[in-house]
Amino acid sequence: MRNIRFKLLLVFLVLLLSGLIFWLTAIFRFPLEQKRMEVSGKQLIVWVADTYDKRLQGLQNIIWMPKDRGMLFIFDSADRYCFWNKNTLMPLKLIFMRQGIITEEIELVPIWKGKQTVCPRYEADSVIEVIDR
Repeated sequence: MRNIRFKLLLVFLVLLLSGLIFWLTAIFRFPLEQKRMEVSGKQLIVWVADTYDKRLQGLQNIIWMPKDRGMLFIFDSADRYCFWNKNTLMPLKLIFMRQGIITEEIELVPIWKGKQTVCPRYEADSVIEVIDR
């Protein structure tokens, strides 16, 4: 009986440590430029995704972040850029902008609610992802 309890405790500790390591690497893995900005009267600190690889990674595998954080996707030209929820673990709001003016806001659900791809009706040259709470 004591041997089984020890094994269960060991498994629990390994899972706990693995989860903690995953969380810390997900939150602190962004060596990206940060920018302060105001959107719809809210002050935000955003990570800047201004290259293809940074935009492709986005906020995948992030399990938590403060409400005042987000990601700013900057594109070379205006177009109807679509987003998907691959490995998206939080509900997000996508704020599409053209020349600094908001053109549209779309909700993006976490992946466990099903696969989702969202495309705006209007062209945008930047998009902000923020927590949708």
